[in-house]
Parts: sequence; C-alpha cells; structure tokens
Amino acid sequence: MFDLDMQRTRVEIGKRLRRLRLENGLTQGDLAAALGHSSSTRINQIELGRLRLYAEELPRLCDRLDCSLSDIVGE
Repeated sequence: MFDLDMQRTRVEIGKRLRRLRLENGLTQGDLAAALGHSSSTRINQIELGRLRLYAEELPRLCDRLDCSLSDIVGE
C-alpha cells in the first residue's frame, strides 16, 4: 500500500512540476540547469513520476518557477 501511495504522490508532483514549467515557458533543460544538472533526464523522470524530488531541490525550483512549495508538492 505504501509503495502505491508513494507512486501516486510522485506522479502528482510530476504533473504539477510539468504544468508550472510549461506555464513559465521553460524547458526541462532549463530546470535541470537551475538544479545544477547538465542533462534534463532527471527532470523528465521526476515529471513522469519515476524519480522523487529531493527536499534540497525545492527552494531552487520554487525560485525558478516563481511559485510556492505547496504549488509543487500540494497541500
């Protein structure tokens, strides 16, 4: 049950991240660069719900996407 709940949470966060990224006219590469990654693969996998978003990445994402923490992780 826990794994299924975690997967659903990852998918929802990924959807929110993608929506916010597109609303800001950014590419996955733009967000990857904001996190210090040279490849967009990590952002792609987060948006697909395959990888989790690390807590230390959230402030940089919020800054780049001009949003609040709850806009990404939900209520």
